[in-house]
Amino acid sequence: MPLRLAQISDFHFTHLTWNPRYLFSKRLLGNINWVFSRKTAFSTLHLQALPPLLASLHLDHILLGGDFTTTSLEKEFALAKTFVEQLPTPWIAIPGNHDCYTFSAHRKKLFYQYFTNHKKGASFTLKEHGVELHRLDSRWVLIALDTARATHFYTSQGLFSQKQEASLKELLATLSPETHILLLNHYPFFENDSPQRSLVRAKALETILREDRRIKAYLHGHTHRHTIANLQPSNLPVILDGGCSAQMEKGSWNLLDLDEKGLTINVYKFSNGWYVAKQEKIAWTR
Repeated sequence: MPLRLAQISDFHFTHLTWNPRYLFSKRLLGNINWVFSRKTAFSTLHLQALPPLLASLHLDHILLGGDFTTTSLEKEFALAKTFVEQLPTPWIAIPGNHDCYTFSAHRKKLFYQYFTNHKKGASFTLKEHGVELHRLDSRWVLIALDTARATHFYTSQGLFSQKQEASLKELLATLSPETHILLLNHYPFFENDSPQRSLVRAKALETILREDRRIKAYLHGHTHRHTIANLQPSNLPVILDGGCSAQMEKGSWNLLDLDEKGLTINVYKFSNGWYVAKQEKIAWTR
């Protein structure tokens, strides 16, 4: 039987506040940006249709790709947690840059006070190592990464640190040659449209992706631009950007069916309701 997954990212639950105690940070810029730009393009109201839809699709796992909040306020995390608790299937969550929007939220690891995936005794956890292993079935595993960090005004860079690189390599070394691997990260590993929004040390991550042929697909969000790119001819995995689920006119997410031979992607988009916009099939060639 194929393994069936949902890839959903960039929810951006929002709670505006003008309380001065919360605004001596990047959050002031985030609030201004929301009022004058994102407010007209984003909404989480249509996300309420997702839990019953997902329940009807008989999923094995739901992969949640970060940016649950807008400015990492606790009230935003609470809204996101309420939504996630309605999901019908086991989920795996990673943080995005908006989930550590301020240095205080990053220092407190606020995201992990609301979302945690690992079980006791795990060798690597997102919270402590930035790397986490999840067995999806007897053949497939998911490796989740946390490359989000707090940054100064006008930047939203992530970081694939040397320590994280070492942990990822150590984790990969424990897996058998027959294992099929999915990698979940908030950031793309290739250069974004602006270096200020990109992943620092992305080349180190790309090298791992290129050298380990067990990694079949790389799943990410962050860009708000839905993308399917079969990079296997370049000795890289299939790239799946789920897009931004919170966009009112361009909201999107992916339904994935995986087996030994390949991947079937049903792209769900939003326009007065969720619908399947297209289907694409990709055979594994590496």
